[in-house]
Amino acid sequence: MKAKLIGVGRATLAQEARAEIERMITEGELTAGEKLNELDLSMLMGVSRGTVREAIRSLADSGLVDLIANRGAFVHETTLSEVQNLYELRGAIFAMACAAAARRVGTGEERDLAAALAVNIDKMEGAQETEELATYYALNIEFHDMLMAAAGNPKAKVIYDNIKREMHLFRRKGLSIASNIARSLEEHRVIADAVTAGNEAAARDAANAHIQRGFDRYMITAGRSRETEK
Repeated sequence: MKAKLIGVGRATLAQEARAEIERMITEGELTAGEKLNELDLSMLMGVSRGTVREAIRSLADSGLVDLIANRGAFVHETTLSEVQNLYELRGAIFAMACAAAARRVGTGEERDLAAALAVNIDKMEGAQETEELATYYALNIEFHDMLMAAAGNPKAKVIYDNIKREMHLFRRKGLSIASNIARSLEEHRVIADAVTAGNEAAARDAANAHIQRGFDRYMITAGRSRETEK
């Protein structure tokens, strides 16, 4: 972290501390299974241990942190069953959203979406060429977020964002090698083409296929990681 937290009041500081700890988890600075050290975090953020403790407890319902009696708080380690369930939920919501976005493009409600998706894909292509994995990952999230927003369904987006937050714990593995990025990018192009053409069925099918293939990529990459650790 670059600077200490400067919120006003304990409640605000606890919220800021929660946001910073969440960022550290989702960006991989705190890894799955790692114990959250209240003293270290409080020194890093320039707040009291009590504030950090409050922030950690508030993260327990997010799926990112596990509170274990007599042991402390740990970054959640997802099981294979949890990973599969999260991908299935995300796929169902994203497919629905892409179909809705295509419909809204067709009715003229999303006139700027095609241009925005094209710009995003151009940037992803640049990140792929320069092998900037972190940049590609951020642009990948932006691509999905644009389509979720274009669906015009705020409640669905809230649910999707909660799922996405928990999936940050493991999703980076699926986009950690060049061949996976190339496939992901091509799938994005297919989704964007279907949405901007106003083709609801094609958009839904392309989105479903993209999330399923994302799960397949994760499984292959995670398998390789386990073999490397042996």
